[in-house]
Parts: sequence; C-alpha cells; structure tokens
Amino acid sequence: MLTDLTHPRDRRELREVIGVRLLDLLRADHFASYVWNPDNRAYEDGVSLNMSPDNLSAYVAHFQFRDPITARLRQRARATHVNEILPQAELERTEFFNDFLIRDGLCHGMNFHAHDGAAHLGDIRIWRGRHRSSFDRRDVELLGLIGPAFCNALKTARRLESLTATPAPLPAGLGEALDGFGLTPRERSVATELLGGKRDNDIALALGIGPATVRSHLGQLFAKTGTAGRAAFIARFARLN
Repeated sequence: MLTDLTHPRDRRELREVIGVRLLDLLRADHFASYVWNPDNRAYEDGVSLNMSPDNLSAYVAHFQFRDPITARLRQRARATHVNEILPQAELERTEFFNDFLIRDGLCHGMNFHAHDGAAHLGDIRIWRGRHRSSFDRRDVELLGLIGPAFCNALKTARRLESLTATPAPLPAGLGEALDGFGLTPRERSVATELLGGKRDNDIALALGIGPATVRSHLGQLFAKTGTAGRAAFIARFARLN
C-alpha cells in the first residue's frame, strides 16, 4: 500500500490504484472517488470499482445533489464512518440510499477526503454490501492511517504535473504583445487559458496546478501588464489571441 502511494503516478491513476488495494485490505465490495469542484458545486473526475456506469451517471446528473452525507463527510479532516453523519436506519429511508446506493449493493460506508488548504484533492468512498457486517472502529482507524499518506501522494502528484506540464505555444500576435512584460512561461500559459474564456478551476485543471496557484499567477500577470483585473486584461489582449 505505501509503495503504491510513493510510486510516481498521475492523480487519477493514484486514486484507481488505491481503490483496488483498499477493497482487499478492508474486505470491502465497492469503491468510488471524486474531486469536488467548488466553482461548479459538483463532484467531478470520478473513478470507481464494482459500480455500474448507468448508476454513476445518475449520481453525477442527479443523486449527488440529493446526497445527505457526502458534503458533511467532506468537511471532516479524518476518516469517518457514514453512520457518524447519519444513523443507518435513517440513511436507509432516504432517496439517496434506495434509488442510488442499494442499486449497486452499497450499504455500509466510510469516507476520507484529502485537502490541500481549501482545495479538495480527491476522496475515498469505500463501501460494503448488506451481506457483510458494517465497518468497525479498527477499520475506521486503519483508513485514518492511510488517509494522510494518500493526501500527501495527491499533493506530490499535483506538484509533479505542474513541473512537467508543457506550456502551450502562444499565438504569434499575443506572444509579441506580451514579450515586453517579463512574464514567466507559466504566466504566459495562464494568459492563454484566461483569454480562452476559462475560469480559475478550469485553468488549474488544464495546467495541472492548484486554483490558489492560478490566482497567484493571475495577480502577477495583471501587475506586470498594468491591467486592473480579468476584464481589463481580456479587453486589452483578447483580439490578439
């Protein structure tokens, strides 16, 4: 398990690999992992094991917005049994359980959510079927030991993606216009994405960096070009892109 977390991987592959290991380690039946996008107020970039594509599509389109547990689990800084958020009897009376979870056999669950400051890096959603007993305190403690290593691995993967990302070439007119401002290669890439109409989280995803890093680059970009902000920068340079 620890070897898997230290081996260089991209963030999506890392979540897939850890899911396979956790199903075996925790005697579980189902795994899913998503990344929370605060701009869209939605979970995105899902990976899963032993869940049907149709049911997962229904989750993305509808059930994540009818989910009584995951938003509260996301706020926890530790591994948490689902029943710490909602007793099992109450969970089993919800639309989320009867029309989504149990359709794939999910009954007893735990979560861990990885964060880097305010940024949500990804989560672990691990479930057992009704034919098994619920997770006990030892299981929660074990996930709690793995969680910080999972979080650190995601942070490392994000940094490596940032370092290895190749800046997209700028259009000739825009490149010439920006040449005199002393921009770094990353600031020039951010400028291109910004002029393409992308928001901070979309720029972060495209360049493999965090939203906070994007905002830092934007601040430098606006300061160096003498523009008052996003709208002023776009008004000045969009015609060259």
